[in-house]
Amino acid sequence: MAAMQGLLDKQAITDQLMRYSRAMDRRDWDLVRQVYWPDAADDHMHYQGDLAGFLEHAKNFLVDMPTVHFLGNVLVDLESDTLAFAETYYLAYHDLPGESGRQDLILWGRYLDTLEKRNGDWRISARTLALDAYTLTAGTSSWENGMFSAIKTRGGAKPDDPLYRLHPRGGRA
Repeated sequence: MAAMQGLLDKQAITDQLMRYSRAMDRRDWDLVRQVYWPDAADDHMHYQGDLAGFLEHAKNFLVDMPTVHFLGNVLVDLESDTLAFAETYYLAYHDLPGESGRQDLILWGRYLDTLEKRNGDWRISARTLALDAYTLTAGTSSWENGMFSAIKTRGGAKPDDPLYRLHPRGGRA
């Protein structure tokens, strides 16, 4: 029975990590709050502090910047029934606004997370972003008149992203 609970806990943790990617890419700040504990700490390279400050930082940093966060290897170590550590590889694409045009920033690294289970709910209590590599190049996307300018399913922020129209529960986690 303990082995089964361990698997359920690992899946719940993995789901939270995936929700983080959705939340950031869709600018779903309420969902970010559901992934972290209110008293969580975040070391996000250019920001170190609490959850409220991280949300403010992210909102300001991501203005006019579409992103895609892809998670790869996820290794969850259950330290106890209520404490876990996860190392999650990420690939994060950022379409940066620039003074001389758009730029493509791609980050490769790992999220190093401490997670706590409180009242049956796993959430991040501390996160450190490890950056292993990055590339920064001139942007090549042309949304105004490029080959994808007329598509109706372009990703975007909540509530305009197709997820919130197509998901049976309106994209709620």
